[in-house]
Amino acid sequence: MKTKPPKRRKTVRKEKSIQIRVTDEQKVTLTEAAEKAGIGVSSWMLTVSLEAAARKLADGGGKT
Repeated sequence: MKTKPPKRRKTVRKEKSIQIRVTDEQKVTLTEAAEKAGIGVSSWMLTVSLEAAARKLADGGGKT
């Protein structure tokens, strides 16, 4: 019996990008955190950044 391939999630096409500069040590840290979460660095950065932005906006958006 053949198994069906997993269904793809419907996602919104992302067309914009943001580039940031990091040191080698910072990149290692970010990569390790993403791997621990079981996702890619880009997805991890997006998730963490959006969560932090939402918290910051809810708190009045002051300086960090």
